Amino acid sequence: MASPSPVYLDHAAATPLDPAVAAAMERAQGIAYANPSSQHAAGRAARSVLEDARERILMLLGGRESGPVRDRLVFTSGASEANHLALLGMAAAAAGAGDLFFSRRDHPSVLSAAAAAGRRGWRLREVPLDAASGLAGAAVARAVAAPATRPRLVSLTLVCSQTGSIEDISCVAAAATVPMHVDATQAAGLVPLVFHDLPATTLSLAPHKFGGPRGIGGLLIRGGTVLEPVQAGTQEQGLRGGTEAVVLAAGFARALELAAADRDRVAASVARLRDRLERSLVDVARRGGIEAHVIAADAVRCPHIATVAFPGLDRQAVAMAADLAGVCLATGTACASGSSEPAPALVAMGLSPEIGRAHV
Repeated sequence: MASPSPVYLDHAAATPLDPAVAAAMERAQGIAYANPSSQHAAGRAARSVLEDARERILMLLGGRESGPVRDRLVFTSGASEANHLALLGMAAAAAGAGDLFFSRRDHPSVLSAAAAAGRRGWRLREVPLDAASGLAGAAVARAVAAPATRPRLVSLTLVCSQTGSIEDISCVAAAATVPMHVDATQAAGLVPLVFHDLPATTLSLAPHKFGGPRGIGGLLIRGGTVLEPVQAGTQEQGLRGGTEAVVLAAGFARALELAAADRDRVAASVARLRDRLERSLVDVARRGGIEAHVIAADAVRCPHIATVAFPGLDRQAVAMAADLAGVCLATGTACASGSSEPAPALVAMGLSPEIGRAHV
């Protein structure tokens, strides 16, 4: 007798590959098997597939596709690399080291990039998080409001993978003259994005969060922005060396098309399921004499992320018990998997250690 399929509740880490995306990748493989930098006919065919995918993604994300200051899309190995390219690329291109503003709602790759900038002379300025929502935008806006003589650089995470809260990017709009990187990795599949309307200099995402392939990501770059490459090479406009993953790029574009076409319906459906799950967990826990708290419950949240804390219980033990019961869930971001430390955003929000150590 076959084992039942697991209940998969870790879509914030990675989603299953959409069959329509797999089919698009299979078609691309038949055309784009050559190196897209090669000058022969097969290479030109691969280049055509790659650039078609780039244009479709740029259009779907609201980038400026024409004109003297055309926005750019650089393909990377994932959102982590895109975050590094954005922050370190802008830091290296600045007129000297300055202040880099970030928060603990940012992904570990952002924190790693910030630390690398710190080793290069940048002063790291961690901003506090709102205790109820876990948002950083208002604190960032206050921090950059004062005049400065040093270069400044801002990192904001649109949807926090630790709480699900959606950042109010508009509150930082007054600081639009400050170069700002937005990590939209958790947002791209369920939150409408119009890059040209955002006060963002760069924006990162990866398609494995919305039914696309793993191993590829993208960085949108505002027209006229200068970045220094982190991994130099002739490919990707000189900003990311290495032969491009053409088939993955085709899958990226198709996944984004599918997500955009059905976004509103899916977001509403997932939000209803999340709310139902949270109510059920809290109700069942309390009937069993277990305290339960939904983190950032009153904040505006992306529908696919729910964080529930059970003070007094060990979160790793809860995750292991769930796994044995056929339920896949996480106790933090996948990139911090296995860590016994509480989620950094929850600590920065000032939640009690009991709650911080007991969330899933």
